[in-house]
Amino acid sequence: MPQAFGMLKLSLFELSSQIDDLGPQADVQNAVAAHGVPAPAPALVVADSEWIGSPFLAMPRVRGDVPGPAPLFDSYVRDAGPVVQRILHDELVDTLAAIHAVPWAGTVLEATLPGTRLCDRFEYWRAYVAWAAEGDPLPALAEALDWCERHLPPEGEPVLLWGDVRLGNLVFDPARRVAAVLDWDLAAIGPREMDLGWHVGLEHVMEVLFGARVPGFPGAAESVARYERRTGHEVRDLAWHEVFALVRALAINDRHLRISGDPRRTANPMGDVLRARLEVASA
Repeated sequence: MPQAFGMLKLSLFELSSQIDDLGPQADVQNAVAAHGVPAPAPALVVADSEWIGSPFLAMPRVRGDVPGPAPLFDSYVRDAGPVVQRILHDELVDTLAAIHAVPWAGTVLEATLPGTRLCDRFEYWRAYVAWAAEGDPLPALAEALDWCERHLPPEGEPVLLWGDVRLGNLVFDPARRVAAVLDWDLAAIGPREMDLGWHVGLEHVMEVLFGARVPGFPGAAESVARYERRTGHEVRDLAWHEVFALVRALAINDRHLRISGDPRRTANPMGDVLRARLEVASA
């Protein structure tokens, strides 16, 4: 696994174990499954620590293939060829559209998930940066947070957010269709562009850091156009949400480097990617 994406994945696990419990994850999986999104259900929280020493989430096993955290280096994706690669990517976008269509107002999701205003999501992540960096954030993070605050876009329609939109959080059947959606520990309520910004932003990071992208994957404009066709929603302020997504990703990655004592923390290449994206968004 390429180091940058490995660190991000491990740090996402650290973050989720600190800020979420298992109950909301089970609630989300069961809710989306009831509305046709292929999540493993029923998902049940087992509180008895006798089994493995701590509470855990139990759910049906779904057989299939799970891409690695960096599709460019994953044989399942890399060796599939451009046509199948495009199918995999389209499945991801279509799945995201289906998740955003799941009703949440007046349900258990409204009571258990964080949200719903963008300003609340921003304040939450600014507090996380302050905590994770122990009062000493990377300059790129501080600059981007200040810019995001000054250019906070208008509140949009809140939807159910997946939180960690990645190909590696999907299980595919032999026909390359989505058999299950995994990793709901960062689910929240907020503007749909938060999920889109995370997806587009992380694909951009991979392309910059590794110098290539999966040949069959469409560019950001094509992905957004497909999403808009599927939802009937016009995506707005995506540049801002890309910057905000990279802020979150870098904050998580930086936290991992800090607690591991990695001396490369202050020269994190993701900081350069964030700065470059901020320049584009500011133009």
